[in-house]
Amino acid sequence: MNPERRAAAITAALTAVEALADEQGWDAFPTLIGVFESTAHTGVGSLYVEELPIDSSIWQMHAMPGARSTVPYWIGLRAITAVLTTAKAPQLRAWTRAQIGPILALAFLCEGLDTSESGRRDATALGLPSTDDGIPVRALTACDVDGRHYQFLRYRGTATITSVVLPDPPAEIRDRGISADLRRVLSTIRA
Repeated sequence: MNPERRAAAITAALTAVEALADEQGWDAFPTLIGVFESTAHTGVGSLYVEELPIDSSIWQMHAMPGARSTVPYWIGLRAITAVLTTAKAPQLRAWTRAQIGPILALAFLCEGLDTSESGRRDATALGLPSTDDGIPVRALTACDVDGRHYQFLRYRGTATITSVVLPDPPAEIRDRGISADLRRVLSTIRA
């Protein structure tokens, strides 16, 4: 599959993942998702997604009962990345090889609060309530084997998502935060 068709197929698969998450409702724990090519032997190819086998208890530190503040999910992702790229790397590679086809992208789906000024402007424009804590948002962030960056956002209470696909993301996106962790795990899987 050529890179442009692969990007379009990954975008469609990730859009479907976010739509399914929206159907299932809010207040879900995050997940790491692999996007795999299921027919690698053909030029057409089709994709499927599979949740990585991560113990969901890692996310429970985010929502401890009675806690005034919560730990951002990216901290849990950072911890998972450290484990998956060192101690659990052989098991992760074995799990990936057991899939139908090669991995094409890795995604992180989570919910959180958008505290940015642009998020507040978007919420105001959409007529959504904004609090001092921020605006509830579901984010699906991914990177693929060609180095693309994908971002899908849905503000709670909206029927639409905003999406961005960057074929050549700048360093401040590529090398920091969630994207850097996803790239690190994807590189480990493909090693």
